Amino acid sequence: MRVIVATSLLIGHWGAALHGQTPELEQLVVDNHLVFTPRGPGPFPVVVAIPGCSGVAFSDSAAEASHPDLREDDRLFRGHYPRAAARLASEGFAVLLIDVHTAEGLVTACGGEIPSERIAQYIDTSVAWARGLDIVDEGRVHVIGWSMGGGGLLAWLRGVRSQAAAVSSAIAVYPDCRIREPLTSQIPVLMMLGGADDIALPSECEDIVAATRERARITVRTYPGARHGYDITDAPPVLDIGGGMTIGFQQAAADATWLEIVEFLHLRR
Repeated sequence: MRVIVATSLLIGHWGAALHGQTPELEQLVVDNHLVFTPRGPGPFPVVVAIPGCSGVAFSDSAAEASHPDLREDDRLFRGHYPRAAARLASEGFAVLLIDVHTAEGLVTACGGEIPSERIAQYIDTSVAWARGLDIVDEGRVHVIGWSMGGGGLLAWLRGVRSQAAAVSSAIAVYPDCRIREPLTSQIPVLMMLGGADDIALPSECEDIVAATRERARITVRTYPGARHGYDITDAPPVLDIGGGMTIGFQQAAADATWLEIVEFLHLRR
């Protein structure tokens, strides 16, 4: 599996790295994305992935260590998203993990520094770029977002987007559903919720589903007792992060979620 690490938002650099001009390198510095590809020539179905508010871990441990003020939960989440992307690549998908935070000049954004509509703009831009890559089958494009990224994905599904017709499916994992407006997109959606989530409240997400006219296009899975970040394998069962909020790993919910995600994606390959 090839991993390409990105650090800025200059889209023009991406093409040279991913169109095979430097095939001898397994890790390339390109623009503001971590890109994971399966072995083989492709083209591959692609997943555009959006992290939560904690951001994405740097592959360079020295760079990650330069942020000593990160909380434990932030570090857990930051490491989770690249691992999830790598797992998806092992299933045969090219994965484009958007490093929104670096593009915005931030390390974390859990104070609402990046509005969901701004994330939606990144999604539209990234889908358009991904479709032009030689390694990507432009007819098999999917989007997944966790937490804040899931909220941005829902915003993308509410608006009129230039790339909506190109996307085969969307997956929101414990998304931020505070903007309780119905979804207008015709894209099939899988929504994964933690029944005990006290950060991204499942009741708010259920309100969105109830208000959406095309509810048949939305599949909701709610896991009883599962907290926010229930799929972070190296998190403890319960971690109090203050303000009455918790995160925690739950094996059963994590396993079921992974199987649901893979099945949902493969059905729409």
